[in-house]
Amino acid sequence: MNNDKEQITSNEKSEDVLADLSKDEHSGEETSSPESSGKKTFTDTDGSDSVNADVAAKPSILRRIILIAAICVFCYSAFMLFQIFWEYKKGNDIYDTIQNQVLDTDTPTSVTLDDEEVEIPFVYDHKQLLSINSEGLGYLYIPSIDVRLPMVQSTDNDFYLTHTFNKNGCLFEDYRITGGLSATNVIIYGHNMHNGSMFGKLSRYDDESFYYTEGHDMFYIYTENKIMQYRIFSAYISEPVSDTYTFNFSTLSGLQDYARSMKALSIYNTGVSVDDVSQVVTLSTCTSDGSKRFIVQGAYVGEALLTY
Repeated sequence: MNNDKEQITSNEKSEDVLADLSKDEHSGEETSSPESSGKKTFTDTDGSDSVNADVAAKPSILRRIILIAAICVFCYSAFMLFQIFWEYKKGNDIYDTIQNQVLDTDTPTSVTLDDEEVEIPFVYDHKQLLSINSEGLGYLYIPSIDVRLPMVQSTDNDFYLTHTFNKNGCLFEDYRITGGLSATNVIIYGHNMHNGSMFGKLSRYDDESFYYTEGHDMFYIYTENKIMQYRIFSAYISEPVSDTYTFNFSTLSGLQDYARSMKALSIYNTGVSVDDVSQVVTLSTCTSDGSKRFIVQGAYVGEALLTY
């Protein structure tokens, strides 16, 4: 009888051991201790917690890298924008200084052109302009877009693309043209500045209603001893290399054929006759994407001699 009790006790102990072994085979081992006040805890025995921690750390590192990269891009972009606007400011400051030296904006110039009284809102000092830059030609005045800027002609078409008048960009006549402002086709280049300076507003002439606003069909060139008036007869988009950039015509008939061809390219009909034109002024600037050129062309109307 005692043997039977011992056998039963032994079997119960064996079942307890097997139960314990069965628990050990699971990923989490159930343990208890007196300190746990009867609460059960589980201990990881296969290292899965450390793996999960590594996996969780990787997205955190990636997010930091992306954040740092975004901050770097932002700082670089901000610096470039600052540099661009600083260059614009320097250019504007330079031309404001030149204008203060060369133009008397308190005194208008009144002349008769094409049998009409015309008032230019300043007096221009050509000698003062030449004292700043000996390559100066005169002042271009376009009332509709408030352009009043000095023009130059150098020995190439590259220098004044990146330099201001007093040696960032400047209006300049094609160096290959002979005769300066007396040439048959005076081609003037200027940057399409994003802040609207130089020829930044010239593209407004792609709008017919803008052209037909009173007074918007005229522009002027002010030189040492005269003011010349031009009536716009064509506005269009051209390829960078095209017949637009034809100059040094040897005959008047050749110039007039050219003017008729350019008028046919206009976005709208200006109604201006160029059959008897004796001189053309071509204003050229880049389109917004830089791939083409926006052109405004004026025909010579007349001039007024200055006696002072």
